Amino acid sequence: MAKTETKKTAVAAKTKAAAPKKAAAKPAKAAAKPAVKAAAKKPAAKAPAKAAVKTAAKKPVAKAAAKPATTKKAPAKKAAAPKAATPAKKGMGETRSVTFRIRRGETVDGNYKSWMEEFKVSYDDSTTVLQGLEAIKGDQDGSLTFRRSCRASICGSCGMFINNRSRLACKTKIKDIVNGMPEKNVPPSDVLEIAPQNNQPVLKDLVVDITPFYNKVDAIKPYVQEGQEADRNVNKSSFEQVNMVSNCIMCGACYSDCTAMVENPDYLGPAALAKAFRFVSDPREGHKTERLKQLSEKNGVWDCTRCGMCIDACPKDVAPMEAIVKLRTRAINAGVTSNPGARHAMAFKNDIRTGGLLNEPLLLLKTLHFGVLGQLGNALNLVKKGKVPSPLPHKVERVDEVAKIFAELEANPISVETRKEDTGPGAG
Repeated sequence: MAKTETKKTAVAAKTKAAAPKKAAAKPAKAAAKPAVKAAAKKPAAKAPAKAAVKTAAKKPVAKAAAKPATTKKAPAKKAAAPKAATPAKKGMGETRSVTFRIRRGETVDGNYKSWMEEFKVSYDDSTTVLQGLEAIKGDQDGSLTFRRSCRASICGSCGMFINNRSRLACKTKIKDIVNGMPEKNVPPSDVLEIAPQNNQPVLKDLVVDITPFYNKVDAIKPYVQEGQEADRNVNKSSFEQVNMVSNCIMCGACYSDCTAMVENPDYLGPAALAKAFRFVSDPREGHKTERLKQLSEKNGVWDCTRCGMCIDACPKDVAPMEAIVKLRTRAINAGVTSNPGARHAMAFKNDIRTGGLLNEPLLLLKTLHFGVLGQLGNALNLVKKGKVPSPLPHKVERVDEVAKIFAELEANPISVETRKEDTGPGAG
């Protein structure tokens, strides 16, 4: 029995001793297994490489996407052809070349310095001066500065001095300047000379400071005012008068070409006076007489030289000079005559009515009254040169015919309340 227990004890001891070894072996195997698993996962690291391969495989797709983008840009270049002065489209005539001679310049510290610069521009029958300028700015000199907006003769932004006349660049076709326009007294020219508008300070290149221009428009109070002279009834003639000058787009072409502005920078100018006529003609305006008094003062309607340049320059056929002449007539009819301009007009008319000739010495006296004393220096110079006409009354032969003409005009006056279309046969 004792031997049997001893054997059992020995076997139990061996089993206990062997147990830790097995337990230790198991963790070793367990530790080995993760290593194997980690090693087994190495191929998974190749997955990014596969993804890279897939990405590389997608490159042709990116190229395919780029091709449509190139295809889309091509039509855009064709649409911009007139601006870039590329060959003309079918039906637009063949492409020619012309020289743009542009006055460049800039005002720095109040000093304006300018120079002329030439560019070659291709054009067809439809190319405008504005498109030519945009082609220069886009392809030859990006520093060229000018204003433009609507490209449809609506905003008035692109007004500039083109071949000795203020014009809208978006409305003026290059071919019309090159070939000339005899009906508008425009001679042909193989060079387009482009400069900023006149009578306004230049900021840079073709851009002028329009502040003085708009200050004069503000001075005439460009809005309808309530008052005792207001009338709510608007008839056809009144509407036509208002509508005639409402087409003004404030481009400044008339202001630029005005010869009176050259001699008198304080003159209100044709655009502002045409705008004033619009409000004097409006039946709803309550201060018509007050407006006429203001407009008859110095720098107003009587400072116009009636040269007609504003009519030729206006791109909208507003005819500012006609509006100014009508303002003069309305002022006299309203009794606004205590100013040199009105006195001169009335004395001039009376001389022609009575004698058919002007009595110049008396005309000056009637116009200026005591202000004629300021002209003594000029009078003495005229006496020295033998240029002073006789102050004695003198008449033309057949002065009775002159009287008949005046009688006819007084019997059938042309009303300043109507346009020419309303004064002929069948006018409503």
